Amino acid sequence: TLLGADDKSGIAEIMTAIEYLTAHPEIKHCEIRVGFGPDEEIGIGADKFDVEDFDVDFAYTVDGGPLGELQYETFSAAGAELHFQGRNVHPGTAKGQMVNAIQLAIDFHNQLPAEERPELTDGYQGFNHLQTMTGTVIGSVEEARASYIIRDFEKDAFEARKAAMQSIADKMNQELGSDRVTLNLTDQYYNMKEVIEKDMTPITIAKAVMEDLGITPIIEPIRGGTDGSKISFMGIPTPNIFAG
Repeated sequence: TLLGADDKSGIAEIMTAIEYLTAHPEIKHCEIRVGFGPDEEIGIGADKFDVEDFDVDFAYTVDGGPLGELQYETFSAAGAELHFQGRNVHPGTAKGQMVNAIQLAIDFHNQLPAEERPELTDGYQGFNHLQTMTGTVIGSVEEARASYIIRDFEKDAFEARKAAMQSIADKMNQELGSDRVTLNLTDQYYNMKEVIEKDMTPITIAKAVMEDLGITPIIEPIRGGTDGSKISFMGIPTPNIFAG
């Protein structure tokens, strides 16, 4: 991605298409609108996309993988930020008094399904992914933080993952006798299939054009997301076509 095989190649392809259509006015086409958005890789680039001003029936993101990819299913995504508050006591007299924040973070993580991690899943399988774990000081007993991303294709399974994290935090707090585990969940984007399957016209058109050009359509879910996820729910069905 950072070497340009993702968004940069998409921009190059879009600009080439514009250049070609401008040079060949004899090619009939409807009104075509083009938008370039920042920060696609961090998942919030489309937050302020002006769908009313863009004013189209449907759109495509040009992003990602190899020749023929046509995608209209993405993960639904959430972020989970956890704060663990410990109590630092000299280890020689710690019995019954110390609460090790790092241990709390480990205990929380160990209650998640061990097999539901990115490195052990594929296809339509969702996951919980521990991205960072930090303390105010390296190895802090007093305080620790953990950051997760949650991903799943099915709405019920997605909601169940978030509920499971909340349940673990609640259970730990009950056992500890105080609120030492704080969980903040934030939804990031949702599976665009929920929008696009109501009218498959954008997929039907793209598939027909690919086949007309001798390209075999590869229709499969994205184990990630694109700006099209948010834009679809904002009012413009926006599947993804290949950039590679």
